[in-house]
Amino acid sequence: MMKKRTKLKILMMLACLMTFSFFSLSHAQTFDGDNLNRTFKGVTEAVHEAVLSSSVDGTIKEILVKEGDWVQQSDPVIRLYRKEQELEVTLRYKIWKNKAAMNAAKVEAQNIQSLYEASKQLFEKNHSVSKEEMTRLKIRYDQARFKQIELKIKKEQERIQYELAKEQLAKRIIYAPFQGVVTHIYAHVGERSKSNQQLIKLVNPKVCYFKCNVEEHFAKDLRIGRSVDLYIQAEEETIEKKGEVIFLSPVVDPASGLMKVKVIFDNNDQSIRPGVSGSMKIDK
Repeated sequence: MMKKRTKLKILMMLACLMTFSFFSLSHAQTFDGDNLNRTFKGVTEAVHEAVLSSSVDGTIKEILVKEGDWVQQSDPVIRLYRKEQELEVTLRYKIWKNKAAMNAAKVEAQNIQSLYEASKQLFEKNHSVSKEEMTRLKIRYDQARFKQIELKIKKEQERIQYELAKEQLAKRIIYAPFQGVVTHIYAHVGERSKSNQQLIKLVNPKVCYFKCNVEEHFAKDLRIGRSVDLYIQAEEETIEKKGEVIFLSPVVDPASGLMKVKVIFDNNDQSIRPGVSGSMKIDK
C-alpha cells in the first residue's frame, strides 16, 4: 500500500513538473514569435525609374547613350530624324516675320486718314467737298483700320503656328527627365518608332523605397516620418539602413488583413541594387 502511495506521489510530481515546463515553453515561444512577427519582409525599388518613349512617330537617327551610362537631367538620349520639322520651323518663322502686308496696310490707312481729315476741313470751311465724299472717305478709313487689326490678329496666329512648329521639332529629341543610369535600350538606329513605344529605361538607384505589407494591428507602432531599421540583402551580406516611413495605406486588404507600408532610404553609395529583398524591423 505504501509503495502504491509513493508511486502515486511521484507521478503527481512529474505531472506538475511537465505542466510547469509546458507553460514556460509556451511563454518563451510566444515572446520569440512576437519578436519575429515585428520583422517584415519586402522588396526595394528605385524612387526614380522610368521607361522613356517619344510622343510622336519617327525614325531613330541617333542613340546617344549606351547601357550603363550615367546621364544628367535634361541630357539628350535619342534623336529622331527631323529635317522636315526643321524646314517647317524655318517656313513658319519667315511667314511670321514678313511685315510687308502690315506695312502696306499701315501706309494705306495713313493716306486715307490724311484725305479724310483734309476733306473734313474743306467741308467745314466752305463746303467745297460734298458730304457724300467725306462720308465715303470715312468709310474707307475705318475699313483700313479694321484691315490693320485683322492683320495683327493674323500675325499673332502666325506666331502661334511658329511656336507649335518649334514644339513639334523639340519632340524629335528625347531628354532624360532625371539623372540616372541607362539600364536597358529597347530600340536601334534606323528603326521606326511609334509614339509611346518603349525606347530606353532609366533608373536612379541613389534613393530607394522599401515596400512591404504589415499586419493591421502593428499600424499603431508606425507613423509617417518614423525612423525604422532596414536589413537589405546585398550579394552575400546583409546591409543595415535607416529608413523613414513615408506612406501607410489607409485601407487593409480584406483577404490577407495586411496593409501596405512604404519606406524611403538613402542609397547614395549604391551599395544596394534596387529590386533585392530585405526586411524591416519595428521596435516596440
